[in-house]
This record gives sequence, C-alpha cells and structure tokens, in this order.
Amino acid sequence: MLLRAILLLILTLQAQAIELLPAPAEMQQQAGTFPLGKNLSAHAPTAPAKRIAAIFRDLGVTLQSAPAAQASFVCRIGDVKNPHGFAGAYQLRITTQKIELQAADTQGLLYGSETIRQLANNGLLPCCTINDWPAFPIRGFMLDTGRNYQTPALIKEQIEIMARYKYNAFHFHFTDNPGWRLESKIHPQVTAATSMSRQSGKFYTQADFVDLLDFCKQRGIMMIPEMDIPGHSEALRKALDINSMNAPESRKIVKELLTELASLAPAEDMPYIHIGTDEVRHAAEKVNGTYVAEMSAHVRSLGRKVIGWHKGLNDPKDQEKITQLWARTPPLAKNPYLDSRSTYINHMDPHETVFTFLHRASCNIPFGNDRALGGVLCSWPDIRIENERDQIKHNAVYPAMLAYSESVWTGVKNNHGERYAANLPTVGTAEFAHCVAFEERLMSQKQRFFTNENFPVYPQTQLRWKIIGPFPHNDDLTKTFPVEQSIQESYQFDGKTYTWLPDTFGAATLYYTHFFGFGGLIKESHGTCYALTNIWSPDARTIKAFIGFHHSSRSDRRGNEQATPGEWHSSLPWIKINGEKIAPPKWKITDKKDNETPFTDEDYQMRPPQKIALKKGWNQILLKVPKHSKGWKWSSTFLPIENTKGLRYTDELRSAP
Repeated sequence: MLLRAILLLILTLQAQAIELLPAPAEMQQQAGTFPLGKNLSAHAPTAPAKRIAAIFRDLGVTLQSAPAAQASFVCRIGDVKNPHGFAGAYQLRITTQKIELQAADTQGLLYGSETIRQLANNGLLPCCTINDWPAFPIRGFMLDTGRNYQTPALIKEQIEIMARYKYNAFHFHFTDNPGWRLESKIHPQVTAATSMSRQSGKFYTQADFVDLLDFCKQRGIMMIPEMDIPGHSEALRKALDINSMNAPESRKIVKELLTELASLAPAEDMPYIHIGTDEVRHAAEKVNGTYVAEMSAHVRSLGRKVIGWHKGLNDPKDQEKITQLWARTPPLAKNPYLDSRSTYINHMDPHETVFTFLHRASCNIPFGNDRALGGVLCSWPDIRIENERDQIKHNAVYPAMLAYSESVWTGVKNNHGERYAANLPTVGTAEFAHCVAFEERLMSQKQRFFTNENFPVYPQTQLRWKIIGPFPHNDDLTKTFPVEQSIQESYQFDGKTYTWLPDTFGAATLYYTHFFGFGGLIKESHGTCYALTNIWSPDARTIKAFIGFHHSSRSDRRGNEQATPGEWHSSLPWIKINGEKIAPPKWKITDKKDNETPFTDEDYQMRPPQKIALKKGWNQILLKVPKHSKGWKWSSTFLPIENTKGLRYTDELRSAP
C-alpha cells in the first residue's frame, strides 16, 4: 500500500496543466493521473471503434477488446449534458483506475477521444471530469482547389487536423474559373486539360471523391461539395463550348452534373450540395430569375439540402435555402445561414488570424439555433501556387483552423464584433488577458502537434508597443518627422502637437487602419506612423525575427506592392535597431504583379526570418510606417521568434542607446 501511495504521489506531481483547444464547456481537474501503458483494455461501440483505436495508436497505445465490466477504457452511448441539443456532446471521466467516455452519439465519442489525444502527455492522462458540447451544429473549413489543385494526400492532411479540433464539415470547392476538377462520366470533357488555365489536367476522379468522402466520414466530418454556378464557370464553359449558362441546354448539363454528383454518395452521408451563385459577372454567366429556383428544386429532388453564397443570386420565394454569408452581408430575414463573413484567411496576417475570432462570435451570437447554423473558415488561394504546400504556410491554415475551432465549438460569450478583428485588445484589459491565456493553449498545441514550417505563428503577447501619428506626408513618402531625431513625449510639427497614443499594444502585427474597415489603431486613412518598443537582453546575442510591412492579401494581389528593390515596401518603411537601419531582403520577384505569378518571399511567413544583433541591456526598436493615400493596407510586423529566452519588453520612451 505504501508503494502504491508513493507511485500515485509521483504521478500526481508529474501532472501538468490541462491546455485543451477548443476549450471544453466544463472541466474539473482532480489529483492524480491515469497511466496509459502500451496496451489498454477497452470496450466501445462498433461504429467509431476503428477511429478511436487509431487515435490511441497515435499515442502508442493498443486497444484490446474487453467486456465493459473489465475494461479500463469504456465508451458508451448515453445521456450527457447538452443544453443546445447539437450532435457531438460527451462526458469524459478519468480517474487513476479508469477512463469513461459517454456521449449522446458516435460523433461525441469521436470528439471525446480527440480530447483524450490532447490530454495525453508522456503516457499519462490527468484525472479530470469534462462535460463538453458544441455551440453550433456546423463547424466547417472550406478549401478552394478549383483555382489551385491539391493532391488528395494534402487534402486528407487538412481533414485530419479538422477532426482533431472538432470540425464536422469539409466544404469542398473543386470548381472555379481555372479548372473544373471533378471527373464526369456523363460529360468527360469537363476535366479536359485544354479547359484549365492552371494545373492543366489535374482533377479528382470519382474514386478520389468517394475516398475523400469516406475519409471524412470516418472522422465524423460531412463533406459539402460545391459546384459553383452560374458564375466562376469559365472552365466548364470552355470545356463544353457553352456561350450562355442561361440556355436550356446549359441548364440541362448542369442538372446532369448535379445528379451525377449526388450519385456518388447517399443523402445520409452527403446531405448538402452547394451551388455557389456568387459573383455572376460575365455575359455568358448571366441568367434570369428562374435559374436558382430551378437548380435548387433539382438539388432537393436528389434528396439534398441547398446551400448558396450570399451575396449571390437568390430566389426570394425560397426561405429554405441555406445562405452562406461572406464579406459583411447580413443574413436574409428567414433563411438559415452559415457565417463566413471575414473568415477568409487568405486576406489575413498569420498573427492576426489567431486572435481575430477570439472576441468575434460566429453568427454574432454565443451559440446556434435553427437558423444560425454555424460558420465556415475559408481558404481561397486565388493566386497561382507554385508548390501545393505553400497554401498551408502562406495562409497559415493550421493556426487559423485551431483558432476558429474555439469560436464555433466553444462559442464566444462576450461578442465584441469587429472591435478586435484587426488588433489585439489594449494591454492590461480583461480581453487582453483572455488573449494571453488562449495563446498559451495555442502554443502548447503547436509544440506538441505541429512544425514551425506548417505553423508560422509564435508567441506575441509579450510585446509592448507605443504608437504615434499619423504625421502628414502629402504623399511624399520620403518625408521625415521629428520622431526620427529623438524620442520625446510629444512633438510640434506644422503647428500641431503630436503625442504617443495612451494605450499599450501587445501584438506582432499592428494594423494602423484595416483594409476592410475593421477597427484600426487610428482614424486617419494615410500618413506616417511610428511604432516603438524596447527589448532587454541579458547578453549580447543574435536573434531571428519576423519583419514585414503592409502584409499582402493572397487574393488578386490586392495591396501587394512590397517587392521593391532595396526597400521593405514601395511605401518606404524602415526598421531601426538601436538607431541602425535593418536592410530588407533581396527580393526574388520585383517586376511581376499578376495573378499568375506565385508568391515567393513577399510576406514574412514566406521567407527565412531576419537575423538581428542585440546588445546586452536595452535595445530600441523603432519602425517607420508610411502609407500612401492610394495604398490599401497599413500594417507593420516585428516579432522575435528564435533565441528569445530571457528577453523582456517595455514601451517606455527610451532614447536609442
């Protein structure tokens, strides 16, 4: 007995803080741990048993079937706490002797098992009781492979991450202007290489599609396929020589393709079909008022529910169609909807991405209902991609996916709307403290499950910035201001007094104004701002840091002017360390700005970090950040990411050493 007590004490001391993501609805940690070992007796329902066993294999544990009374790990279907009534609720109880997982359905057993994956640490599970349930019934991720083909292997990699963070919908956008990428046996010409403007000849066979759908199903994820019509149909029109999407023959073809799509899976496995309907811009795409009603009726005749974009073409009489909101479009009065407003990660800076959803509720409510169905995170790599994995890094897909999971699974109880969509809350506020706590959990997930290459986000809430400006430059970007001469509490310039903003900001990327009109740090639309921080180093050292200005949108190269020889950006920003300018990289591309030229090193996450020498003691970091009146983005990024142990930050107004 004494030996057992000592062992339990040791295991208790080894237990670490529980850092789950998304955060569970209710959790209590108790003393002690459960040792997993290499083999574990288990009892589970047949349906999810294969997937659950795979999760434990990832932990180095082999599940061995046993009767419930004798098993150390018991999974069962039963009543659990579930105030919103959506599928996936579960209860997990871990003691020093047993793991008990009970759920309302098989999805809940899968989600509870994924929680166990996150809890496992060095072969131990902390003793705890968790009651957990989803805030929204649909929690999705959308991937555009119509513009840039991705192999099934890479798609599966992303679906696997979705499953680990409790997503349940994969929105598969496989048709667009550059390519119609699903095989048709009725109209085989749709995937002809000659119809594609990118990755010619790259498409998914029907066998690929069914395999992906089965891969989703095993992980509790439904696939939502999208055939985007009548807009975004250039490849389809080229393949089938269609001059008008409105023509009777064209409508017949589209309905045949929809029927063929539905034939690949029963309605219970693929209950939704997305028909696009957004951005109908070209003459050949124009249709009359009966088109959407006809296509929606056809989809319903196939036993499926209809989804379409809004803004987009709608049948005003149809109040059943699920509308997927984008940009800042409000929902229709009575239709159910999915929220993809401002979830387009191709527009975002990686370090903006991980916090933009933290205080912004999906559907602008804390939990869903029969109309507010949830949200879908969207990755639109509009620009041609050279290497398929670039999409993961350029759009910071995995950091975004983890951050968004908390918004749609846990829900956002204190919704601040767009207030913190661009910048973190002010240092010292409760909202900022929430960011710090979330960052700890996010970085724990990164350390355990991701690589730096796949997860280009680092701790940032330790930074401390003071901001001043904007000073008027009248579009003379070379103009200098007194901040560059010395650091003072205030300055006189052109008869006006300029002082540093009273608030302190703790973030890697600062948005002075936001390109979509979200709250920025200042109200003016252009000028020159300065950002100041100080770093204390216990010794002289070389660190590596992310540095960037006016971060690009990977969408039609909007706002992307930064590949300027000898400068950080065409707006002529700079960064000084202890009064010395840091030279920008030698850009790979400086003369091509079209959509068919892939990004290479334009943004900080696309290139190696910058080496910076710090001296022992205090080091001043000063950024000059001008914006032209015709510019689009106005942001700066500075973040030490390597050799940072022992560094401290302050926003005190210190002169350069």
